[in-house]
Amino acid sequence: MVDILRTGLSGLIASQRALATTSHNIANVNTPGYSRQRVELTTNLPDLAGNAARSMYVGTGVQVQSITRVYDDFLTQQVRNHGSNVSQSETLDTWISQLDGILGDSQTGLSPALSQFFAAVQDVADSPASLSARQALLGQASTLAASFQEMNGQMDSLRQGANETLSDTITQVNVLAENIAKMNGAIALSQGSGTSSDLLDQRDQLVADLAQKVPVSTVTQDDGTLSVFIGNGQSLVLGNQANTLETVRSASDPRKLDIRFEGSNVGINNLLNGGEIGGLLDFQNEVLDPAQNKLGLMAAGLTETFNAQHKLGLDFNGDPGGDFFAPITPEVAANAANTGSGALTVTLSNIGDLQPSDYELSYNGTGYNLRRLSDDQSVSLGAGPPFTAEGMTIAIGGTPAAGDRFLIQPTQASARNFQVLITDPRQFAAADSVGGVGNNANAIGLANLQTDQTLRGGTSSLQDIQSQMVAEVGTQGSGARSAVQAQTALLEQATQARDGFSGVNLDEEAANLMRYQQAYAAAAKVIQVGDSIIQTLLDAVRR
Repeated sequence: MVDILRTGLSGLIASQRALATTSHNIANVNTPGYSRQRVELTTNLPDLAGNAARSMYVGTGVQVQSITRVYDDFLTQQVRNHGSNVSQSETLDTWISQLDGILGDSQTGLSPALSQFFAAVQDVADSPASLSARQALLGQASTLAASFQEMNGQMDSLRQGANETLSDTITQVNVLAENIAKMNGAIALSQGSGTSSDLLDQRDQLVADLAQKVPVSTVTQDDGTLSVFIGNGQSLVLGNQANTLETVRSASDPRKLDIRFEGSNVGINNLLNGGEIGGLLDFQNEVLDPAQNKLGLMAAGLTETFNAQHKLGLDFNGDPGGDFFAPITPEVAANAANTGSGALTVTLSNIGDLQPSDYELSYNGTGYNLRRLSDDQSVSLGAGPPFTAEGMTIAIGGTPAAGDRFLIQPTQASARNFQVLITDPRQFAAADSVGGVGNNANAIGLANLQTDQTLRGGTSSLQDIQSQMVAEVGTQGSGARSAVQAQTALLEQATQARDGFSGVNLDEEAANLMRYQQAYAAAAKVIQVGDSIIQTLLDAVRR
């Protein structure tokens, strides 16, 4: 009779644990990253009954072999990877939208200021003797200068904002990495007694959150810990230890930040091609830099071509025209890691050959390599300065050391420093060499500069460059939005596949709840029957 009670009790306990697990599943139906748990049942070892001639075995009930986590590593990694791609695309789209709003504003953008300036030049060409028309031209020139400076300032603000967001995101990455390391420690401690499924789910959710920031790969170790890697295999988390990332001012470009591991001097920016960090880096390198360089090329192109034409004419007083705008001076920055004493001097020699790009000049101990950063192409190799390339004349003083590098930004400061030098309307050189206050030949030449193809090897005008700048940012924004839609669709498919396998189905759990409840009631009935039989026997013995 005791066997009946023992068997019934085993069924009661097994059903109770199955009910508890089902309840746990239902309670966590909306918990992010939760994987459905399942009770694995097995029979107890039977008791031998009968004799040697006729042996038989009597069952002794059921036991809970394990409570397993319904989990598929491949599906989880798919969700993680697509989530990283969505985060990258959304970040890129958000920042491009801000830049697009700056460039495309029909009221305060550069296009109306540029058009109004050349319209004022044309007004002077129509009435060269009118001092009021000349004064209006200087006013429009000042407005144009303010527009260049304002747009460049807004781009600088976007860059500063992207850098601040990048630093904040790196801080979040470090927090997540530390939490994963702590979770690894807890999982390793529980490994001997059976790792908690909930701990594994919580760790996976932390890794998924981390993948939103930076692309990751993982390897599960024998002790149950999860090693997390970023880039091309740099370890972020090993066991219960997390490495720390930091941002520092870039040694090659002071406007930007380098991401590196604490204690290392090697930047890993080019290895982080996903997540929010990848989106922020892509925005700066592939969208903001080209747009700002085109803005600078417009400012430099207008300055150089307008000044050159203006010097060919005569002003209201019959004197030769001078610089209308302040001349452009390219910016040069020595890499912070340089060990030599070399110093570059760069001047603009041919604005028509200048490209909207930054350059890097490197020295290997015997020769120099000038590399255009916009497309990573070498444009000049040789014994070294002085030499002329890409519309620049480059000279070097001092003694550079092997490995030294220099950043050349021919137009980076052009828009910021764009300003009008002439303050007297009589100094505007509207006439050609014949002279006379009614002569407008030079003013006509100046007005034509708006559409003359004087830039990029004679293929683009000022108006073309402005249109290209706006169109390219708009196209990149459209591409980013399309990428968001495509990656979101892939993420939804991957999430549905994972949830279909690992997620909680309330209809299924409700059915399990009824099934285990019935099993629990039946096991209780077995115990009741066993108790009744024992009571009957005890009553018979008492008589």
